[in-house]
Amino acid sequence: MKKRIYASVAFMFFVSGCAGSGPNPVARFTPADEKRNCASLKSEIKAIKKDIAKKTSERTDKTYKNLTLGAAGVFLVVPWFFMDLKGKEAAETEALERRNAALRRVAFVKGCNEPLPILTHQRKPKTGEKAK
Repeated sequence: MKKRIYASVAFMFFVSGCAGSGPNPVARFTPADEKRNCASLKSEIKAIKKDIAKKTSERTDKTYKNLTLGAAGVFLVVPWFFMDLKGKEAAETEALERRNAALRRVAFVKGCNEPLPILTHQRKPKTGEKAK
């Protein structure tokens, strides 16, 4: 009985390690950001916007792939081993959005004619509270 439990726990650890790679988020702020000029800030903001769009499309593609593999896994167990369950794209996209907001703040403070960052997530009103 104990051998089965140990074998199943070892198998779960093995399978969880194969469920995709972990996220590699970018840093929100670096000490050199405040020393940068407006042109370099604007170019990095533009590059980050492209990266966010790319990660969003990858995230959508990954969702469809996981749904397809999950549905196929109902009939055959093997497709479940190819699913990516770590949510790497979501974590990296959030980190890129935070980096973009920090760079836009630095650009605004420096007077680079960059508007303040637009909030992407809005707080939901609590029960009994009116929405603004």
